Amino acid sequence: MKLPRPTSEADRLDLKAATRQALDMARPAKFALITRVDTPALSNYGSPSEPDKFMPIDIVLDLCRDIGAPVLIEEMARQLGFKLVPLEPCEGGDPGIADIAAVSKEAADVVGALAAGLSGDGKLDGAQRRAVRTEISENVTVLRRLERKMGGAA
Repeated sequence: MKLPRPTSEADRLDLKAATRQALDMARPAKFALITRVDTPALSNYGSPSEPDKFMPIDIVLDLCRDIGAPVLIEEMARQLGFKLVPLEPCEGGDPGIADIAAVSKEAADVVGALAAGLSGDGKLDGAQRRAVRTEISENVTVLRRLERKMGGAA
């Protein structure tokens, strides 16, 4: 007889959501080329309809390195009551014009994808939602990079 799991269903759904966010940032078909599993398996890791399929730790590491952000590891740390902080908070010195351009471009991409999706009937279909979520994820990556450059969160 097995004992109850220490994680709740809500915890596991939060891990699935973080997995989907990270995979959206990496684009699963592209990411599958640089890791040991194929695209369908990657989709299962983020799918709430596959409640017992989670990404192996080596794939998590590959994914976090590929997107340049520890999205899944941060979620796991949060669930354990920890906050993940970079070993070297300053990456590349002080913020500059390139950072302004990157943040501006990614924010504009979010606005553009959202506006394009809403321009028809004022609602987002599945593909439009995925496009907007992808742009949001890319924006989050740029903002996290800027946060690390500035020495982490306040």
